[in-house]
Amino acid sequence: MSRYSHHNLFAALLLGLFLLGAASCANIVPPSGGAPDTTPPKLLSMTPLDSVTNQKVKKIVLHFNKFVEINDLQKNLDLSPQLDIPPTVVANGKRVEIKIVDSLLKPNTTYRISLGNAITDNRERTPYGNFKYTFSTGSYFDSLQLQGNVLDVVSGKPDTGVIVVLYAEPFKDSMLLTKKPMYVTRTDGAGKFKFGGLPATSFKIYAIADADNNKMYGVENEKIGFWKAAVQPKAAADSSLITLKMFQQERIIPKLPDTIPKPVNKYIGKVISTDKNAVKYMVQADSSNLDKETFALNKPLNILLNAPVAKIDSAKIYLSYLNTGGIETEARRTLSTDSTSIKVHNSWQPETVYTLRLIKGWAVDTAGKELPPAKVSFKTKRKEDYAQMNIHIPAAYLSDKYILSIYKEQDSIYLKPVTDSIVSLSLLEPGSYTLKIIEDQNKNGKWDAGNVFTQLQPEAIFPHHIEVILKPGWENDIDFKYEPDAFAPDRNRPGAIPARH
Repeated sequence: MSRYSHHNLFAALLLGLFLLGAASCANIVPPSGGAPDTTPPKLLSMTPLDSVTNQKVKKIVLHFNKFVEINDLQKNLDLSPQLDIPPTVVANGKRVEIKIVDSLLKPNTTYRISLGNAITDNRERTPYGNFKYTFSTGSYFDSLQLQGNVLDVVSGKPDTGVIVVLYAEPFKDSMLLTKKPMYVTRTDGAGKFKFGGLPATSFKIYAIADADNNKMYGVENEKIGFWKAAVQPKAAADSSLITLKMFQQERIIPKLPDTIPKPVNKYIGKVISTDKNAVKYMVQADSSNLDKETFALNKPLNILLNAPVAKIDSAKIYLSYLNTGGIETEARRTLSTDSTSIKVHNSWQPETVYTLRLIKGWAVDTAGKELPPAKVSFKTKRKEDYAQMNIHIPAAYLSDKYILSIYKEQDSIYLKPVTDSIVSLSLLEPGSYTLKIIEDQNKNGKWDAGNVFTQLQPEAIFPHHIEVILKPGWENDIDFKYEPDAFAPDRNRPGAIPARH
């Protein structure tokens, strides 16, 4: 073999080894399988150390055993008392830096920083606990506290996840919209809150459903609760509880244009009109099958209008029914009207066929056109389709300053002053009901929300301790009972408890 051939063979071997090595490098992958690493990052060191005094700390450096990142900082970051410029928090590899504008720090003040669950590892995003750091610009740490709970005034239940804020006195309520508070904390899962490390200063205290996470009050879309008087922090052994009741500030809602409401069920009837420019109307009854009992015994017959009418001739609105002998009999009906409907009121008999006749000329629109005539027949429901409820009211609420309010889901079915120890209601739709008693302080016949800017607290509401489940054909006796502890999360029931019957 020639020397030239040896050189070619050696070059080929080198090329093969190079390609094999390159292929091996290209195919290096981490081993697959195995459970993900969900252990949280571990803090290895912190500079300066926690709980330092006589220092205006401007940078805190944290070192972890894992690569970390910062998530949801705005939601998790709390600094008390707050500064006009919040701290910056940056993660770089296994290092986190918290920077504070030290020129904003006040003398002889205790500062506490919490990052919540903002620090996580960069793979599985497992959070590093609830990081907290304390330092004082003076020679001591403030140690007074305030604590209490937050309730939703309408439901009576604890309001969880809202913020509770403190403003140093003197403070005007109008500043709620423009000024950030000094101290902020959140309610826990039981609606409780606690401030620690407070100075001996008077504060105004508020609870805010902080929907936009700006730690200020937004009157248009956020609930609020307040304590009318200023509060003074106390030593831990002498700290009393403060109860803040959340409410939605009343505001003016613009009136919508008059239109035919959308059908609420499939037995809504049909739109009646002979002229595209005339007023259309709809008789809310199912006339498709007179063998089916579909019309409610506890509601008026609605004639819905898509625009106001100028004139109604009640003598041309007839309501009749077939009596037990099969003879058609005129019903004693009454009428009521508003801009969008005409209501036909009657004491409906169960399982009975009724006929509504609207005779020519029964109504005229604002342009002088007659609404077309119509004839609609329908059959009422059985009495057994409904339930009855007898509510026994405690003597403590027997006063005209109390109102009994009953809701079925979102619909109000009863709202009247308490005048008797027993309130009996019949022809109730089966379903879930909530009962409440309202302390009607101004005796205007309804519940009034508060006004934080005029220091008016919402009227008190006392909810019945459980939902009431009504079934068809049942007669339910209910002893009204207000039990504040029943609304605590640790005592919530897995489901509603039906009333005895």
